[in-house]
Amino acid sequence: MKILLVQPPRWFPDGHANFDAIEELVASHSGDLMLLPELAGSSLPRAAYLDRVRSLARRSGMAAVGGSHYDGAVNRGAVFGADGTLLAEYDKVHPYGVERHSGVLPGRPSTGFELHGRRLRVLLCADLWYSASLAGHDGLDAVLVPAFSVTRWDGPAPARELWRHMSVARAYEFMTYVAVSDWHHEATYLGHSCAGATGLADPCPRTHAGFFSGPPAAAVSAYELDFDRLDAFRHDRGERGFR
Repeated sequence: MKILLVQPPRWFPDGHANFDAIEELVASHSGDLMLLPELAGSSLPRAAYLDRVRSLARRSGMAAVGGSHYDGAVNRGAVFGADGTLLAEYDKVHPYGVERHSGVLPGRPSTGFELHGRRLRVLLCADLWYSASLAGHDGLDAVLVPAFSVTRWDGPAPARELWRHMSVARAYEFMTYVAVSDWHHEATYLGHSCAGATGLADPCPRTHAGFFSGPPAAAVSAYELDFDRLDAFRHDRGERGFR
């Protein structure tokens, strides 16, 4: 399965402007699934947000994980298949930082969805930092994380390093790929800078340097998820007692 991680260079308070920019970024790319960053839809009304994600999936010929938008007081997103079918909806369970102080409410945990026979689940940004978010969800083939990694550090490096370690830890513990799409580190949200934590955590890389790939220099990066290798890794860990 080929996955595209989209890392736009700038966030706009206007969700339509974000989707316009994203459509232009992915126009020359192909794959099975694209992952957008958190709040790609900003505060678009629910119907408008769903229309933009559905249209993006249809035009690109790929399933689209549409980042998120503020649906009232909840940070919420949706996944559409390449044919425009709604595959899943998901909420942010753990509002973080500025969200908590601006009245954003916790949403409900998502159940995930299937694509090409594989089980996928979306965790919105800070939800990845809670291992309980994945407990009881054995056999997930990929965890997809739309992020807006705002940081209080002077630069992006410390928060980016933490995101790398957390992504690899979740990937190895739960034996699954973890894909993160974030905004570029020069993007800002309400005056807060972004770390630019886009990348892929691989629990079974071919070399010791491959546990995390990213952040890419490009606004769109592509990765092949080798599920046969992942299945073999799970079998091997099971044989050694790591179940």
